Amino acid sequence: MSSLPTVKAGRILAKPMRGSVHIHYDTGDDCVVFIRCNGREFHIQLSPFFFSDSPLITSRYLKFIAALRDRGRLEEDEDPEDIKARFYDWLMAVFEPIFSKLAPDVPPFFDPDMIKRGEAKPLLSEYLFPEVHWCRLEAENDKPFPIHMPDEEKQALDDKPTRVLVDLDGSGNMTTCFFKEFGAGAFMALEKELEAHLRLLKSDVALEARVARLLGVVAAEDDRLAGILLTYVNCRRENDGILDGIYRRRTPIALRERWVSQIREAVQQLHVGGVIWGDATADNVLIDKNNDAWLIDFGGGHTEGWVDKEKADTEEGDLQGVERIAEYLLSEEYESASSDYEFDSKSE
Repeated sequence: MSSLPTVKAGRILAKPMRGSVHIHYDTGDDCVVFIRCNGREFHIQLSPFFFSDSPLITSRYLKFIAALRDRGRLEEDEDPEDIKARFYDWLMAVFEPIFSKLAPDVPPFFDPDMIKRGEAKPLLSEYLFPEVHWCRLEAENDKPFPIHMPDEEKQALDDKPTRVLVDLDGSGNMTTCFFKEFGAGAFMALEKELEAHLRLLKSDVALEARVARLLGVVAAEDDRLAGILLTYVNCRRENDGILDGIYRRRTPIALRERWVSQIREAVQQLHVGGVIWGDATADNVLIDKNNDAWLIDFGGGHTEGWVDKEKADTEEGDLQGVERIAEYLLSEEYESASSDYEFDSKSE
């Protein structure tokens, strides 16, 4: 990936939102840091999985996490507030090229001088609902690489809704579900997938297995089945979370190996419970925002190049598909982005 163009900033006012760090306690040491810069908000994803052969950066990051939690990994004479302050300063220096490009100037309504002169009156809504940019920090050989992950802007309901809130049991508690629509003429496909999901529901497949499960059905006014409600996977933004198409060269090998391990584990859990995945392809694996792999689509069949036709809908076919997914994920080397910022090992 080519380096980000550097834009000369009129004034860079960056400040970490120290009370708004979100730590994924259920996924080890992952977190999201929020930084305000020139009226914009940057959400920076951090995880040891994004650091390849980078012991110094990993050490600095883990100390930051320990300081946030105020426990473990810190020596008695280490000040958590000082560790956090030095990490924020370093992180903002690393992301300065992205700040300069995406937030080169202070918007008029946030300009302190214009506010002081009475020429601008900032609104509360402008602070509460700023322009947001998602980013990620990667590292290789202790060199940090700031990554911007632009979102595609879409108008509400331009596409058919797939994320829906449903009161599944009449209790008033709403559950987020994935709505999979089946149009006219798709009755056979709907029936086949329903049968597969009913087998999954009646099976002994472990509840913790990361597989999309049937939660309900949706009926039209004429009692025709319009679709099904499945486990909602909160996918990462890149490629809508679909594994087939994620930029492998920009994904650390350790993270790809983790996905392979999780896919193998999920398929093994299905087989122990007497269930066949069926169409085992990278297109039927979703990656969520915690970088965990989920299996979807139990309608059966096979996709050429992933599972041989004669092995379709068999355990052998599932295992063949998993091995080809592993080959697909691990066949490309990791290529880092370029950056003008070296890691200062002397400060460790």
